[in-house]
Amino acid sequence: MNVRSRYFGQTPEQVADGYFSWLFKARIAAIACIAGGCLMAIVSLRAGEAPGFFFFLLVAVAASFVFKAQASKRFLSLREILGSDCDPHAYGRVMELIGRRDTRGRSANVIATERALACYHADRALDALRLLSQVSFSSPKNAYWPRVYLIEAMARQAAGDTAGRNAALARLDALRLAAKPDSAMRNVLDECLVDYDVQFRAPAQWGEGELAHMRARAATADTRVTWVSWRLCEAEYAALHGQADEARMLLDAVEEGPLTPVAAARVSRVRALL
Repeated sequence: MNVRSRYFGQTPEQVADGYFSWLFKARIAAIACIAGGCLMAIVSLRAGEAPGFFFFLLVAVAASFVFKAQASKRFLSLREILGSDCDPHAYGRVMELIGRRDTRGRSANVIATERALACYHADRALDALRLLSQVSFSSPKNAYWPRVYLIEAMARQAAGDTAGRNAALARLDALRLAAKPDSAMRNVLDECLVDYDVQFRAPAQWGEGELAHMRARAATADTRVTWVSWRLCEAEYAALHGQADEARMLLDAVEEGPLTPVAAARVSRVRALL
């Protein structure tokens, strides 16, 4: 898996400028649709055409929802900088630039969370934890809390804080149990906790079951950064089980593309086992 993002080759400043330019144009288009729909709804109402009134009112409401969905999708696409390009420095900088433009601080918690993720992948776990300590969504049911706890668990593991890691995992498990059975949230958290059970376990305790899980997750990975993480688990397993050639093959494969600093450091640690 070695596909670059749509932002590859751009500086963080160019990415941020492009994001805000797109957002401005999309907002203007949405406002025009909403205003036009409301205007035509009023005209229809005055003309006594109830169907026309409801139709144009629906157009205005739909325009608002479409804009919000598109804006969210555009923001999420920025994650490709980290997921595909494996560039946490650029991703963190883009988030920082976007945060600076948010003078009202409405997205401060989201920005801090994403910057924390960038710090973790930049092999700066303590900086990630510092940023996460600033996150304070007003509602305990905010859909972003699972992401906060997932990043915290990874950062505390990297920092050697086992107790803190377990506390973050316990909060994740509480969210999992609170979610409706068979809901999207429940399924995602079920999967994440199983993944962490494998990744956080001492490599010497890995067996055939864990290896099968690693291979399955690598095969279904939707980003390069995830694929690399599981391939490195496989490589470490091979190195610990006397399969030096297999380990080298896996390490060579991940080094054919970009690596985050935390992944590069892990490659060095696994090679040292050979």
